[in-house]
Amino acid sequence: MEVSNMCGICGFSGDMTNYLGESDLKEMLNVIVHRGPDDEGTYFKNNTALGMRRLSIIDLENGHQPIHNEEKDIYVVFNGEIYNFQSLRTDLIIKGHKFYTSSDTEVIVHLYEEYGDDFALRLNGMFAICIWDEKNRKLLLARDRLGIKPLYYAFKNNTIIFASEIKSLLKCSIIDTELNYNKIGTLLSYRYIPGNETMFKDIFEVLPGNILIYHSKNIKIKKYWDIEFKDNPDIEEEFYYENKLLNLIDSSINKRIISDVPIGIFLSGGLDSTIILSEVSKFYDKSIKTFSVGFEKPKTKTNINDYSELALSKKTAKYYGTEHHEYIIKPDEVIDNLKNIIWYMDEPLSDPTAIPLYFLSRLAKKYVKVVLSGEGADEIFAGYTVYREPNAIKKYNQLPNLLKDLIESLNNNFQINFGKNFLMRTKLPVLKRYKGVGMTFKDDEISNLLSGDLQALWIKDKKSDKYLNSFYHMPQWKDEINQMLYFDQKVWLPKDVLIKSDKMTMANSIELRVPFLDYKIVEFASSLPSSLKYKGNTEKYILKKTFKDILPSFILNRQKNGFPIPLSSLLNSELKNFAKDILFSQKSLSRGYFNAKYIESLFKDYDSSSHKGRQIWLLLTFELWNQIFIDNNDVLNENFSAI
Repeated sequence: MEVSNMCGICGFSGDMTNYLGESDLKEMLNVIVHRGPDDEGTYFKNNTALGMRRLSIIDLENGHQPIHNEEKDIYVVFNGEIYNFQSLRTDLIIKGHKFYTSSDTEVIVHLYEEYGDDFALRLNGMFAICIWDEKNRKLLLARDRLGIKPLYYAFKNNTIIFASEIKSLLKCSIIDTELNYNKIGTLLSYRYIPGNETMFKDIFEVLPGNILIYHSKNIKIKKYWDIEFKDNPDIEEEFYYENKLLNLIDSSINKRIISDVPIGIFLSGGLDSTIILSEVSKFYDKSIKTFSVGFEKPKTKTNINDYSELALSKKTAKYYGTEHHEYIIKPDEVIDNLKNIIWYMDEPLSDPTAIPLYFLSRLAKKYVKVVLSGEGADEIFAGYTVYREPNAIKKYNQLPNLLKDLIESLNNNFQINFGKNFLMRTKLPVLKRYKGVGMTFKDDEISNLLSGDLQALWIKDKKSDKYLNSFYHMPQWKDEINQMLYFDQKVWLPKDVLIKSDKMTMANSIELRVPFLDYKIVEFASSLPSSLKYKGNTEKYILKKTFKDILPSFILNRQKNGFPIPLSSLLNSELKNFAKDILFSQKSLSRGYFNAKYIESLFKDYDSSSHKGRQIWLLLTFELWNQIFIDNNDVLNENFSAI
């Protein structure tokens, strides 16, 4: 029987272990109780401390961590699920390993015994793992291929400290809450910090597909997996790809509906969540619970369809006969819960879709412990309209020079789907013009917004950022859509979509499973020609083609709307005074980060501009994050949650 280990892990190893003591370990565990309210386990000896909090999903009575090997000299704490653990267990038993539990965690212990540092390559799942090898005095931290589960660390005084959440690290008494000033400009650009750095100066994250090895007071980081695109793949008939994709999705769903507690589905009424519902309906013999949220109509005039898909979600739920639940978010609830959301998020990620996701998770918690969701489909099958740009640029560059000269002479009046910057962008390589889906402030806007000192730090950091710069020198793939997809899968997906999804669901003590991000589906998608992902004006072409005879027509024929949020309307009404009070408070102004007149101009020029709305939202959430995490570390003692 499988043991699910949705939880939080933490610990430390090195010279300061005895100084920190079990009291620090306990503090680190207490602040992430929302990740695992059902159980707690610790290990403390040999200059190493390990801790975990567990949310029981399967085999509810067993699976207590840390788990060890026969000799009790290798220990593991683990957050996640290993979907292929049963076949791994069988192979390991044949090789002579003895098991004392039925847990997937114990498979990790024996895999490490058998294969050493390469153990993670054999795992199919979502995971953040810590292995303590007593005999060799070695500690390993491993994160799953796509970054579904978070894992942070710091290194201080010859001691490594790790945790599932930053707030847990901050409970360790030798960790400072110093701001990473170098990255403020980067945050303004992306709304998150790409790479392994965070907004805290000395706190980092283990990147997806990486293992950190701490041995003899040294840290070594090893990449064990990466995404590989093919430039000129062999082209098969479309039905070949459809059959293969359907089989992969069937397999992924089957692995993710195993549970001893009820499971649910986040239902948006869009393609991805409906595919998951359709698939679960095939294999799950119990009542399926579905969950949707929308926003109450703001005071300012707004088209309700712009921010609520409840009618379509309800229609989809009725079509599949689910037990459907929905919640309508009131504007004042956004204000009342914003600090909670930021506290749970840890990082100043200003993605406003965290709001509906938080309320959606809170709703689901009343009925289930496990939910499935469609995260990742857009990033692996090209689901955003921005992926249309390479084809548009290619067509433009094929125009006769005479016609291009004429168009460029009319540049001031020239408009195309990608705006007035289109012509300028045609002259840039793809990764010079593309910074991911969540780009918020442009470089010239950042220059005007940042104070002089921070502006200099930002410019210097941009030049020296090895992680981001590595994307600008990728000669291996000529296909521009694939280059954009690689960027989004390595940067946007783990640093925005998956962090937000993990933190908001775990805030409400529920486990999120993301079937589209089974690594075998990701590898399959990367092997496809990009013309099967974005074909003509059809995004996610192969996914739609695969399910064209399976899903209802009202889903297949609808336009993509994402997770609609009435941000512009809220900032024109209920949120406007709240945002102004925060951003123009003495506390905020005294930081000296930003040019106050520039922020004033954002409010002055603001009408229904969704772009300026996102900019104001970023500044608002960053200021609140500063108040929570930088100004007053005691706030970490407050119980923000409803748990």
